[in-house]
Amino acid sequence: MRNENKENFRPTVALTVEALKDLKKRGFRYVRVNAFTKDKRLDYMMPHYIVVVPIQELPEEGGMKGIYEPVDSPVLVNWADSPDEGIEVFISI
Repeated sequence: MRNENKENFRPTVALTVEALKDLKKRGFRYVRVNAFTKDKRLDYMMPHYIVVVPIQELPEEGGMKGIYEPVDSPVLVNWADSPDEGIEVFISI
């Protein structure tokens, strides 16, 4: 994503285990992981917070590069289950 920042996404809420279960129930199979700095620039090296964006299918286009994770991924579950440890993680609603 070029020149991506948090304002380009829909409103967000804290990532929770219940939110992940709800996504799965609604048919979402993956999330795109976006990491941002304090000044809201996309940056995976020194992130201040993470926003995950639900998607139903992985993009087939070669230009849609990014970091994708299954909704039931142990990484996402760990982030949702331990909100006070590490970086804040939000989900785009």
